[in-house]
Amino acid sequence: MNRLILLATLAAGCGTVVEPGHRGLYFDPRHSGLQHDVLQPGWHRVGLWGRIDDFDVTYSTRKEEIHTISSEGLTMDLKVAVIFRPIVSELYDLDVEIGGNYYDEVVGPEFRTATRGVFARHSYLEVQKNNEKLEDEIEAEVRRRISGKHVEISSVTLEDVSYAPELANAVRGKLVGVEEASRRKAALEADALRQKLELEQAAEREKLQTEADIRRKGKERRLAEEQAAIDKVQAETESATKLTRAKAEAESIHLLAKARAEERHAEAVALTPLMVMMKAYEALGKLGGEGTHILLGDWSKVPNFLFPQLPGMHFGGKSVADAR
Repeated sequence: MNRLILLATLAAGCGTVVEPGHRGLYFDPRHSGLQHDVLQPGWHRVGLWGRIDDFDVTYSTRKEEIHTISSEGLTMDLKVAVIFRPIVSELYDLDVEIGGNYYDEVVGPEFRTATRGVFARHSYLEVQKNNEKLEDEIEAEVRRRISGKHVEISSVTLEDVSYAPELANAVRGKLVGVEEASRRKAALEADALRQKLELEQAAEREKLQTEADIRRKGKERRLAEEQAAIDKVQAETESATKLTRAKAEAESIHLLAKARAEERHAEAVALTPLMVMMKAYEALGKLGGEGTHILLGDWSKVPNFLFPQLPGMHFGGKSVADAR
């Protein structure tokens, strides 16, 4: 009886502490089994037969040394680290399906396999130049592989890559040659592109120059046609002016000749036989000089009104009237 009381007292006082950063699941092997409720940090009674499965839910880091090869078959020794933690809301499933040693059972193997697979897809140069890209690929591959395993992957870091010296030198030389060939190819392609662009630019310049020449010649032709039209109008104007002037001069000469003819006609009409005789007498008188007496015929019977009294007409020292 005393023993039973002692055992009951011990069972009533048995318990355990869940540390900060940890969570626990209570397991009672005799009655309720594993409980779903996640125990928070603190002291928890477990009784005489029970226990608490403790899980570190902080981020943990595990480093792996992995021997692998590149896509060229180059042997490499890697030092890679993965940061992970269990998913708190899935601790019951993790404990039931995998257990507390979940890294060694699931995360570690999948992590190593994913790392080898990723490196096998990349060349030496990519490993040297693209560490961050490789880390992202490994991280994504590990997450894919452990999906549904109740573990969260935070990140993957590539800490070191080591090569066998002889293989590294050989591959390095090969890769340097490949890189140099690629560089020469790129240079040739760039030069070919440059020449192509120069030819295209030269053709374009020639085309533009030809079009400019055509426009210039067209402009010159239009100017020549306009000038020819102006010269034609000017020549026609000058010709018309000359013709008008010639017609005017001819008309003036015609009118002048007509006027002179009419003047002569008028003079001829106005000069009667008597006037001719009188003019003749006047001329004879002037030829004979002063005191000369000219008597022609018998004028005594001629009426006086037929002899106008003109100066210079004397007959025998008398006027015509006296001479009668």
